[in-house]
Parts: sequence; structure tokens; C-alpha cells
Amino acid sequence: MLCERSPGKPMPMRMWVLCMWTVIFFGVSILLITCEAAPAHIRIRPDAIQPDMILPAVEDACAEGALYAPIFMQERHCPELSLSKLQVSFALPSLASPWGHILTTDMTVGRQRIRWGPGVTGRLLLSDRAPLDGLTFQLGLDKIHYTQIHAARDFSLGKWLLAHRLEGRVLPNLKIGISEAIVVSGGFRMRFVHLIPAFPYYLIQHLTIKGDREQDRWTNALVSVDASVNLRDNLLAYAEFMADDFPWAMSAKGRVPHMVGGIIGISLMKPLHLADGVPILMTRIGELLKGAASRDPVSETSQGGHGRPDTYYSVTAEYVRVNNYVYSHKNPDNTYITRTGQLIGHRLGPDADGVYLIVAVNSCPEIEPGNRGQATLFFGYERHGEGALGQPWNPAHGTRREFLWGVVETRKSLGLSAGVTMLPAALELSLKAESIDNAGHIPGARTIEGNITIAARLHYDRPSANH
Repeated sequence: MLCERSPGKPMPMRMWVLCMWTVIFFGVSILLITCEAAPAHIRIRPDAIQPDMILPAVEDACAEGALYAPIFMQERHCPELSLSKLQVSFALPSLASPWGHILTTDMTVGRQRIRWGPGVTGRLLLSDRAPLDGLTFQLGLDKIHYTQIHAARDFSLGKWLLAHRLEGRVLPNLKIGISEAIVVSGGFRMRFVHLIPAFPYYLIQHLTIKGDREQDRWTNALVSVDASVNLRDNLLAYAEFMADDFPWAMSAKGRVPHMVGGIIGISLMKPLHLADGVPILMTRIGELLKGAASRDPVSETSQGGHGRPDTYYSVTAEYVRVNNYVYSHKNPDNTYITRTGQLIGHRLGPDADGVYLIVAVNSCPEIEPGNRGQATLFFGYERHGEGALGQPWNPAHGTRREFLWGVVETRKSLGLSAGVTMLPAALELSLKAESIDNAGHIPGARTIEGNITIAARLHYDRPSANH
């Protein structure tokens, strides 16, 4: 243990300080637990099971928790421990067609972290920054995949999120995705067409409002289109465009702002050829901890273990822009946030943009599915206008507040994270520091912020048939 001392030897003062800080840090964390989980219970009475019934098999189960703490104690902040994921996935029976195509289905229930789109720093429509409690249903047919989500933003107040996504590889080097989401509340009236796979939510909303104008107050729809293209070996370019409200009518041009967001990026991935050091840490740490001393991890790593490199590095450059009023609605109950106030979309929020450079090293999961490692270095520069999440557009504003309105706050970020997975457990440590100019949109104000995050995950996988 960290705080043990040898018999007869006094403990140095620095060890006392370290031990006291450790006790205080984790003691305060335990006292301030804000653990929120969404357990999934599927009960089947034994007498209801028939010999010929096909029951869904538990594919995997995952629990994820994180400890957050500030690095610079400028204000009174304390560590916070939260359970951000608790999900159970079920593999449903697959169906084979006479033409040889196989339709696969699966379902996930519980608290999930869902992300759609190709962005690295976040996604515009559904980002994994905010966990959602609900049910996800997926269909797969060859290279085409469909996902439908029904999640509660605040179950007690009747605030829900409905979303679906259709994605597929239309060309050998081109992948396209189309996503829609609506947040609903209060007097929203559910219709059967909301449950029909791939039926456009925007069309449903338009037809519903024509029949009942009041429904416009209880729904807020977003749509996004994204594409990823392999320009050449190991070089990937991607983009995403999302629209909240768009001035399609000529009468709205110059009067209504473009409430849209976009992501564009390019990523290069290459194998990492090192004789020792990083590959051992990244791909063999599980074996080392298990005491596999009889093997030669250096030679195996340098050869890839399977005739190919088992560690890769990637360099990604990305630009993100989100205009003002995006994610908001004239009814504040229809803002794209969860019950705890977390934004469901990109973490930038409205009226902001950012440029990022991410350098990462990852072990190849195909070679070591049970033992994975990753390390990431992150640089970012962001601009934030005075537009706030949940602030609705007013016709009196016109278009002058469309993007970077008022005093612009700028943020320079530096982050470092590292993690290792040794099934069934995973551990990740993240450090981030930011230098802020015009802090709080006050001209000339400057400050520095930082935080540390420790995330732990437990994951269960159903054993495969060949084990």
C-alpha cells in the first residue's frame, strides 16, 4: 500500500502529505457521489418459456464511471464521482434471405453513450458527452445499418428524445450517414409513424403542424448528413453538416439566421514500428501483469505477433463550427439537454467554433481484442460568442447575432490522456489545461483552468462459440 511504512523507520514528511492528500481527495469524492444509473431489467417467467422459443442472448454488459476533479482550486470545487453508463445489449435472431443476404438485429437497454458521425472531438447531433437512458434498436443488412433510439431526457417531466440513423458504404471508399432527432415535451402527441423505421421526422413534424399548429411548441427537430472518404491508403477525410432551422423560403433570406453546424477534418493513420517501449506498454501490458514472463514481448511486438504491426499512430486535424441558436427552441423544455443540463450535441455548444489537432497511439484491437492501449495528445483553439445554450431566436435579433456575437472568449487547450483495457476492466486517466482570454466575456479578463479525470469501466462479453 502507498501509506505503509517499514518497522522502526519514521515516515518522511512528504509521505505524510501524500497520504493525507489521498485520503482527503477520495474521502470528499465519496461524500459527494452523484451516482445516477439506469438499470435494465428483463424478466421472463420460467413457466412462460417453451422448448421451441428463440430468446435473445446477452451480447455484452458494460458499466462506466468517472471521477472528475479540478487541477487549479481557484474556486470552491470538489471532486465528483458519477456512473455514466450502465447498459445491457442483446443479440436477437438473425434472418437469412433466399438471395444470401443476412439481416442482423440487436437491442441495447439502459444508460448509453451514443455518438453518430465521423467527428473526433465530438458529434453534432448525438455525441457521447451526455449519456441517455433508453432503448436502442439496430438493423444491419450487408453494408447498410439502421439505428433507432427512444430515450428519456427527463422521465418525470415527460421529456423524450427520438432519433434514427441510416448509414452505409455506397462506394468502396465512401461512407454516408443520414441522422434525424426530435426532442419532445409537454403536449406532444405520439403517432404510429414515429415508430416506423427510417420514416423522416421532419416530414412527420411538417404534416403534424399543418393539422395542429400547437404541436410546433412541443417538438424540436434536427437533421444531419455526414460522409467519410478514403482519399488514399491510411488517409481519411470526413465532414458533417447539421441543420436546426434553415431559411429555405426566399422571404426568410437575410431575416432569419442560419441555425446550422458543421465539422470538417482529415486523419492520417500509420503503423508504428518500434522495437520496444511503447508497443510493449500498449499491446502487452495485460500479459505482463498476468506474469507471462516465459514469452518474449519485445520480439513479438516488433513482428506484430501476427505478421503485421500491432500498434498504430494517427494525426487528425479538425474544424468545428456551431452557429448561434442551435440546439435551442422557443420552448425551453425542447432544448437539446438532459435532466442534468448536459448538452446532447457537440460539447462546443452554440455560437462557437474550434480548430483541433489530435495525435494518438493505439494498439490494434483485431490483434489483441482483450488487451488494448491508447495514448492521446490534444491541442485546441476555440472561440465562443455570447450566445448561450437554450437562448431562443427572437425576430428582433435578425441575423446580426448569427455567429460569434458580442465579446468573444478564446480558449487555448492542451490535453493528455492514456488508458489501458484488460477485459473485463479498463482504466483511463485524462489531464486538461486551458488558457482563457476575455474569460466570462469580460474584455481583458484572463484565467487558467484545468481538470483531471479518472474513468473506470467494467465490461462483460458473451463467450464466443469457438472458445
